Amino acid sequence: MITLIYKLFLRLFVFVIFIFGLTTTVVAQNQKIKVLVVASSDPDHDPMIVAAKQFFKEIAFTNQFEIDFTRDASVITESNLENYQVFIQLHLAPFDMMQEQQFAIQQFISRGKGWIGLHAAGLTGKQFIDSKTPYWQWFEKLMGGIVYSPHPAIQNGSVVVEDRNHPVTKNLPVSFTIRDEWYEFNKSPRPNVHVLATADEASYKPSKPMGDHPIIWTNPQYDRVLYIGIGHDKSACSDPNFTILMRDAILWAASKVENKEQNDLDQSLNKEITVLANQVAYNLDGPKSAMIKSDKMLDENTSFQILNAITDQSVFSGRLKKSEQVADWQNNVWYSRADFTSFQQLGYYKIRIQQNGRLFDSYDFKIEKDALGKIAIPAIVNFFYHQRANSPQELEADKSLILYGSNRTVDLHGGWCDASGDISKYFSHLAYTNFMSPQQIPMVTWSMINTSEIVSDLLTQIGSKESLMNEALYGADYIMRSLSPEGYFYMTVFSYFNKDPKARRVVGLLADSKTTSDYQCAYREGGGMAIAALARISHWNRNGDFTSKQYLDAAEHAFAHLQQCSTKYADDGKDNVIDDYCALMAATELWISTQKDTYKNEARKRMQNLNKRLSPEGYFIANDSNRPFWHAADAGLPIISLARYLDIETDKKYRRIALSTIKKALDYNLKVTHEVINPFGYARQSFLYKGKVQNGFFIPHENESGWWWQGEDARLGSLAAAAIVGGRLVYPGNTPQGVFPELVEYAGNLISWVLGCNPYNICMMYGYGRNNVPHMSSMYGHGSGRGGISNGITGKDGRGDGSGIDFKMEDNGNEWRWSEQWIPHTGWFLQAITAMTQRNKIIK
Repeated sequence: MITLIYKLFLRLFVFVIFIFGLTTTVVAQNQKIKVLVVASSDPDHDPMIVAAKQFFKEIAFTNQFEIDFTRDASVITESNLENYQVFIQLHLAPFDMMQEQQFAIQQFISRGKGWIGLHAAGLTGKQFIDSKTPYWQWFEKLMGGIVYSPHPAIQNGSVVVEDRNHPVTKNLPVSFTIRDEWYEFNKSPRPNVHVLATADEASYKPSKPMGDHPIIWTNPQYDRVLYIGIGHDKSACSDPNFTILMRDAILWAASKVENKEQNDLDQSLNKEITVLANQVAYNLDGPKSAMIKSDKMLDENTSFQILNAITDQSVFSGRLKKSEQVADWQNNVWYSRADFTSFQQLGYYKIRIQQNGRLFDSYDFKIEKDALGKIAIPAIVNFFYHQRANSPQELEADKSLILYGSNRTVDLHGGWCDASGDISKYFSHLAYTNFMSPQQIPMVTWSMINTSEIVSDLLTQIGSKESLMNEALYGADYIMRSLSPEGYFYMTVFSYFNKDPKARRVVGLLADSKTTSDYQCAYREGGGMAIAALARISHWNRNGDFTSKQYLDAAEHAFAHLQQCSTKYADDGKDNVIDDYCALMAATELWISTQKDTYKNEARKRMQNLNKRLSPEGYFIANDSNRPFWHAADAGLPIISLARYLDIETDKKYRRIALSTIKKALDYNLKVTHEVINPFGYARQSFLYKGKVQNGFFIPHENESGWWWQGEDARLGSLAAAAIVGGRLVYPGNTPQGVFPELVEYAGNLISWVLGCNPYNICMMYGYGRNNVPHMSSMYGHGSGRGGISNGITGKDGRGDGSGIDFKMEDNGNEWRWSEQWIPHTGWFLQAITAMTQRNKIIK
């Protein structure tokens, strides 16, 4: 994450980002517009479609567009459409697509991308399908609530431009003649659309005159939706006015809506009722709930409905739970929970509530078996692939990096950029705080290895196994390069937020962003998780840039070194709880890989240390005194490390201690979360503030770092994973997840919070759901990546104890606190999704 603490340095960074942002904006404007044209396979439109292929090729060449043309509708998927700014539905009738394709188009349009429907794309009406085929009611509404009726014979007629100021039609003549079929509908769409041009029915012989006959229109309910009713005859492809129309249609459809993210968010929240739901997907057999946000208390047992998002038909109904207010969050806001866990039907849905004669809908979502894993895991793999620090500038510089305070150089190429606003690379940072150090690149690598092993069958099914394993090996290779000959790992490759790659150094960081030569990692500073990752990947018997034997040898070498020197590298010179759980992971993975007593004994020692750190209340004590362990990223890692230890421990005495520790920690997590009104089930925590232990929703803003209090989505992911992984051991239950329902709900709440079921109706997984944070640009082409998780929601800005609640799209350069992506957020979300997907306990 951004590691700027000292105020003057922070101001300088904001200025640099602002200037760089201007540069990238200009670059973005010069990038080619990417368009996907999918044409019908119906032979009735062959002459025009054959001509259209060359037509679009010439438009692309003339206007520097990048247009892909196909008649294969299978390319209409959510993931593929994300590669384009504009989708052109060329004579492809809505009834000629499967529901998956229909939903992909719905999501594409709803997210504000450009859709252009040409001619037969507007064939609405149930007359085209049999009674057993679901009707795409959503598309009929998109078209303005009209139904197609038979067209007259093909003939010349006139198009009259009505809106001469709109970008699509401003360059057309007042009217023009074209040869076409002149589609007719059961009524004019005018009340529901913005008409750009009409058909002059006096200029041709209609079949059933409409009177008011719009032929080109937009739908203002969406950002960039355009229907063009003409275009049946191949002569259109040589018509200069049709060429102008299509050129300007593409330009408009691809154009950016100013302040879209903030406007969309405001529009969704500034209602008397907002239905807040996971905006991506729910597992078929998992917990499913939404929250109704209202400006007044709703009657208890108010009904809600689940509607099919394609057909708009009700498929399930339920009753809301009691309306509640969360103290100190938002004034005059009530939340009512809608639980629909019992609804288990595959498909695409939305939630609806009716109040005072008005309808309020959630955004659409998917329900499918293992939906979260099928969607999130490939997205996360793709995110990390594009997060690689592999631009030409980085690769060249990082092969010969200067160690701070010396003339020595090391080769540390590879790894992942830390955040969408920070291209530095970290094993950990915040070392000077002693109690807040997050696990970064090594933890991400271990998470990938874990997922590769735990849900191998699903990965094979969705075609992500090889790509995830390769990404894990890529991470392991960077860890290998980061190991010094002496046996310590280099902690940070720091960019100084300088565009000159030669400015990069291997450093340690202090509170004022002062760089030092203290770059050696203690256990808690990434060293422990680095050893764990190398040891675990070594038994894959699969080579990256290094061999499996080299991975294991390096892990053993580093472990031996840190056993002697870890406390020397720690800023306060002694172990704390983070050292204990990171060293436990290191020793456990080496024990599993080698079966050596050295590692068994150290694992048992560290496990017992964690047990001794438990307070009577159930939280861990971070130091040797009274500081509760809280963590913005790794709050669940103590439980995860204990669970991994139990994968190999067979001695009943030690198992009993470890299981007791997990149980008490989970009991605490549930208790502290539910001790106050908390309709979202947001994970609460204990912390020391001004010398007193108190409980709260968010981490305290006044803490050892002096500045670090941004969103905590990594914490939520780690706690969700811990609830399921630890719960299987101490609270096994008759649920698909194999754990008590209370823990399944706890984990499900945290995942749904990240995916949009939160007070701000914002999905933190970029490129998914409806509302996302604005794109953040960084150097060397890096920036916000699809599938990455943003920081998230915090306590109120300005409150030292982290009370209240806050989320800002814009904050004079400080909006990164909420919107910046950070690799631990995404790495921990991967672990949470893996835990929720796993069905059978697997011991490696």
